[in-house]
Amino acid sequence: MFDQWMSDIRHEDPTVRYQAAQGLGASNDHRAVDPLIGLLPDENAKVQYAAFSGLVKLGAARAAEPMIAMLINDFDSRVWELLKLNIGLRLRMGLLDMVQTGDHAIAAQVLPVLDHADEAQRAFLIRLIGKSGNQAHVDMLIDLLGRDSEALQTAAAEALGWMRDARALDPLFGLLGDHRDTLREVATEALGRIGDAAAFDALLEMLRDSNEWVRRAAAVALGDLGDRRAVEPLSDALQDDNTVVQDAAFEALKKLSYDSFTTIL
Repeated sequence: MFDQWMSDIRHEDPTVRYQAAQGLGASNDHRAVDPLIGLLPDENAKVQYAAFSGLVKLGAARAAEPMIAMLINDFDSRVWELLKLNIGLRLRMGLLDMVQTGDHAIAAQVLPVLDHADEAQRAFLIRLIGKSGNQAHVDMLIDLLGRDSEALQTAAAEALGWMRDARALDPLFGLLGDHRDTLREVATEALGRIGDAAAFDALLEMLRDSNEWVRRAAAVALGDLGDRRAVEPLSDALQDDNTVVQDAAFEALKKLSYDSFTTIL
């Protein structure tokens, strides 16, 4: 079938091209990457979507730039409409996962068009900048933490976590007291990703937050930080009222020290 799909992507009937793109995307064959990239500019929105979705399934990092190029070339596309919906989460996360630290060309791709995007689109593009790891843009992301838009603040906090730059510590500490659960959660996660020991006390405090998802993020972050002083408070978190916190504390303790964990039990 693979050869047939390769032939069908050039068919004049968009339904045939769509089915071929679906087949190639599900093939788990990396020979399909270049043909699917070639379908991204297709005149038919369903074919574009099938090609985009197929590339996410294949997960080839080299497809990230052409996929982003397709998105920023048309902010009114049907693919963007789908990406903004809950059902588009898999595609959003898949493309983010395809961006590698050091892909600085992606930040260069995205920055000039940020002002042409709507809020949801900007938030996603900001996350792409963060995944690229280009620390030249840390100050811009820190500035976004002070905006009125929760969507942009959240995206900037996530991006700063991926940047792993200590300049973001104090601005992220400032979000830990925010009244919005989502911002506290994302800032906590970001501090864990940065991995600086200076965040230990703040993360310990978040382990006692009123929101279970913030407490979960704190447990994960403490595990990522690798400071064995967290063993006792994480052990206490095994008795948390919420299972998501318990599970996160369990995994964090395993990271810190399997021996310490078995001793506690």
